[in-house]
Amino acid sequence: MTLTDVLAPERIRIRISVSNKVELLDALLDILVEQHLVLDREAARNAIFEREEKLSTGIGHGIALPHAKTNAVPLTTASLVTCAEAVEYDALDSNPVDIAILLLGPPADVRTHLQLLGKISRMICTDSSVEQFRHAVLDAETAEEAYRALHQLSTATTGA
Repeated sequence: MTLTDVLAPERIRIRISVSNKVELLDALLDILVEQHLVLDREAARNAIFEREEKLSTGIGHGIALPHAKTNAVPLTTASLVTCAEAVEYDALDSNPVDIAILLLGPPADVRTHLQLLGKISRMICTDSSVEQFRHAVLDAETAEEAYRALHQLSTATTGA
């Protein structure tokens, strides 16, 4: 399974305007709510923010990977945004974030959740791969372009 197996162009937003981490997380969640992929918005939001309180999901290089396990979703799903202006996120490297990928999955499917987190991490594990990832996503003019670029990166990383 790759990121693009749980992501679709209609769950990608390019250059959104948000001014802080809370707005960014809410925007990611609202995409999934709009697509009718979340059964209970407040339960999903609570799970996301509870996970974020444990340790920031700002993984560095301007990328955030918020994730949570919650019964508020029936299947593992994802949304992605790029920000018009980078926002402060309390990232591990202290840099602001301009790319965020939200991953939500049901507690009963921990394996898929961990597998996807691992595959996303491998897509950005070296300086060259993180730059390739950032350029592919940030240079995209449309959600479809971003999705295609992510699909190419995902399959190149996994050999799928």
